[in-house]
Formats: sequence, structure tokens, C-alpha cells
Amino acid sequence: MTLEKKDEILKSRMFARQQLIDGWDQSIIDNACILIIGIGALGCEIAKDFALMGIGKLILVDLDLIETSNLSRQMLFRPGDEGRPKAEVAAERLKEMNPYLKVDFYFEKLQKLPMSVYEESDVVVAALDNFNARLDLNKICLRLKKPMIEGGTVGFEGHVQIVIPEGSGLEYKTKEVEIDKLVETKLWELSKDEYPKYFQAMERIEKLEHLIEQINETMIDPIKAKIRAQIEAEFNEKYASEVLDQTACYRCLVPIPPADDKLVAACTLKGIPRNRNHCVIKAEVDFEKMYGHKPDLNKDDEVIKLKEIAQEELEKLRRRIFNENVPPEKRDSLTQEEIVDWQNNILDTFGPDYKFEEMENILGNKIAAIQTVSSVIASIQSQEALKLLFRVKGRNIGPPMDPPYVNYNGVYGQFDHLDIIKRDECLACGKITGEENVNIVVPFDANVGYIFEAMKISGFPLDPEHWMITNPMTKEIIWNPMVASLKDPNYKLKALKINSNDIISMTPLGKAREDFEIQKYNVIITYM
Repeated sequence: MTLEKKDEILKSRMFARQQLIDGWDQSIIDNACILIIGIGALGCEIAKDFALMGIGKLILVDLDLIETSNLSRQMLFRPGDEGRPKAEVAAERLKEMNPYLKVDFYFEKLQKLPMSVYEESDVVVAALDNFNARLDLNKICLRLKKPMIEGGTVGFEGHVQIVIPEGSGLEYKTKEVEIDKLVETKLWELSKDEYPKYFQAMERIEKLEHLIEQINETMIDPIKAKIRAQIEAEFNEKYASEVLDQTACYRCLVPIPPADDKLVAACTLKGIPRNRNHCVIKAEVDFEKMYGHKPDLNKDDEVIKLKEIAQEELEKLRRRIFNENVPPEKRDSLTQEEIVDWQNNILDTFGPDYKFEEMENILGNKIAAIQTVSSVIASIQSQEALKLLFRVKGRNIGPPMDPPYVNYNGVYGQFDHLDIIKRDECLACGKITGEENVNIVVPFDANVGYIFEAMKISGFPLDPEHWMITNPMTKEIIWNPMVASLKDPNYKLKALKINSNDIISMTPLGKAREDFEIQKYNVIITYM
């Protein structure tokens, strides 16, 4: 027997068990390509799943280096891998699991990947921990009509969402089920004048429950049949393109992204630390002023120094809150026991003294995570990606998850499926074009000029000379570079009666109208 033949037999034996599944075709897996963005706890599990299934090719993308805290949840990494790119190390370990696997890896931002990388993939799996990255990937998949499986975890909870873009060519949902849903919706819209018998029947059902079956047969079903006939006649032309073969996209669920972490940090430095995290952010800046560089979180002695500075800020915060709530004139009337109660309450509110590991968790914006939940969510993502992969290749081994979103609560072991709706006003897949929602955090004494600074930090650098700011509620112009009296960057937002969670509009002027795809930013202001 030739070496080539032995290798072929070994490969067939490796994947023999899954070929017992009805509808399975190993050649589809052999010739498929899965793109996984994010090789963390979810990405490692998903990549492992497909490598062991015999996927022909994996493309791994991650911009992070391996950290010690990754080793408890990301099985592709081992002690000694710290400091190496996640995607590179994962590729090596996956090849050890499946020598027949082809793996490409990129230590790069997903936004900078060549479009050919996305075009080569059959299904895209999002295993990210960053909202803006998710939004950008969502936009790319919509444009290229690539199905995407998005997932995330926090603590004991997690979620999975299927995104099937309009025009992807994939079948999703069934005509009969969607017609039934539309019939029910239409029934709620009926008027008594148009269908008096229907409403009379519904009232009789409430009063005479034992006659429900008879009433349905004589009064309800004929009307339902009439509505159904109308919808069936109109379905292909009026409804099919909106309800079949596509899902809501990620942006439908997150119309207003949270404020950028870098912006929150920058805002903190302009004010006084008001919570536990602010103290550490302030300590990082003070550390850099003292030692001429940012603390290296991989060096224990620097982390210890950072913790000491943060602890000083935390103690100042505790004293400040105590003095704000218990001024000297009030303190004289309190017993020592009452004062201790106040101090204990403040301690409970802002937490105990810092621990070593908190420095990295806070500065790195780490998300609470545990391997058990990561395994559950990654398994669902892998399974849904597998079913979509077969559909992309023209084979059916089961329908995609419907509803397309599931939330998992690990405390109660509960799965909740949510029937999310594709929104016409979605900025990514809806009918609205040329707009973007942005959430920015500003200090309490912020001025108009800080709006442009905050937008830049959030990834939207706008030239103040080419953008106008207005209050859409009052129609008042806040900033107009063409008018000297409306061009004061030092004007306080509070003086303009802009409160927390108010929305302002930023629109381009002159040449910017031609240069920018976005013609309006809806900016949500949050004070810190």
C-alpha cells in the first residue's frame, strides 16, 4: 500500500463518526473556509471545533498578544506563549490537532484585512470583545453578503446571534410560518366596521369558552382564511424580500454603540476620579509622569508601584465622599459608631483595597469571563456556523437557529431565544443612509471644543472648520464656523442647556459635504 493511500485511509478514519450524521458530506467540509475574527476564549474553542471536524481551511485574525490571564480559558495557549501573537500560536496548535488543515493567520486589525480574505471565506465567525470592531465587521459582512455568527460572554452570561445579509442566497425561515405571523398581525389591525362578525366572535369566545371550537370554525377561520388568501397573493411581491432569507444585523441590536473606552479614560483625567476604575486610570497617568513611561503590566514591580498610586487615589476618593456627605457641622452630632457606619458604607460602595490583578483588568478593560460559559457559547456558534456552511454549499443538515438570537444565563442554565426584528432605521442594513450614532462622554465642565476632541478620540476626526453643531430639539445652532458669534469653542455645554443623554447633531459644511459619506452624526452626550 502506498504512503498516499495510507494517508487517505487515516484521514477517512479520523472523520468517520461524523459521516454517520444524516445529510453529512465530508467533501463540503474539506473544501470549505471559515474566517474567525478574535482568537480568545470563544475563538480558540470554535477554531478547535472546526479543526477537529476536518475543515479545509481556517483564517484566524487577532490583534492581541497572549497574556497570562488568557491561559485559564484559551486552551490553544500554554505557559511560555506569553507575548506571542494569538493568531500565530493558535495556527500552530491547530495544525498539531489536524495535519490536513490549512491555516492562514493575521496579526492585524480586521478593518485593514484585504477584502480577498473575506471573499475567500464561506462563513464569518465573530468572537470579539469590542463593540466598534463588531460594528465594523457587521458592515463588511453586509456589504459582501457573507453570513456571520456573532457571540460574546460576560461573567455567567452569553449570547449568540446569526446575521444573514439580504441577498446572501441562503434560505432562512419558511414562507408558511411567515405568512401565519403576518395573518396574526393583520388580525390585530382589523376594524369593527370592516369585520363585525370577527369581533362579535372574539367577545363570545371570552364569555363562552366551551364554545371556542365551534365559534372558530364558523366565524374566525373564514376571516383568517380570507386574510391568508390576500397575504398569499401578495407575499412574493410585498413581503418575501423583507422577511425571508435574511436576519436583523448586529447594528439592529446596537443602534447606539457605548462610549469608546479611550474617551472615558480621557474624560476621567480632566475631572476628579468618581469611582474605583477612575482611580486606576488616574494612577496610570501619574505613574507616567513619575517614571517617564506607562507602566508595563508584565513587570510585577511596576504593577506594584501602580497599585500603590491607585490605592492613594482610592483613599482620597473615600475621604472626599465622606466629607461631602458628613460635613464638620454634621460630624459633631454623630457618635463614633455612626461615623464608623458611614465609613463602612463608603467602603462597601467603592470596594476594598486594590488587588494586584485589578490593575490589568481595569486598564485593559477586561471582561469578566469563565471557561464554562465560553464553552457553551462557542459550541452554539460552531454549530450554527456549521449549518450555514452546508447551506452555502447547497446542502441542508438542519435549519439555522430561528429566532436568530439566543441569550444564555449560566446561573439558571436558561436559554432565551429572542425574535429580533430587522429595523428599517438601522444605520447598517436599513433604509437610512448617511447617518451615524455616536455616544461620547464629557466632563461636567465640558465646552463646545471638547465635542470635537471627544469625536476624534472615538475614531471620528472632524475638522471644526467644516462641521456645524445644532440642537435638534430646540433647532439652536451651537457651533457654526462660518459665523464669528457662533464660533466660540470655550462655550460651556451646560450654559447651552445640554444635559446628560441629550442628542446634538453634527452636519458637514462646504467641501466636507462632498468628502464625507456620513452627512449627519447623532451625538449622545453623557456627563461624567
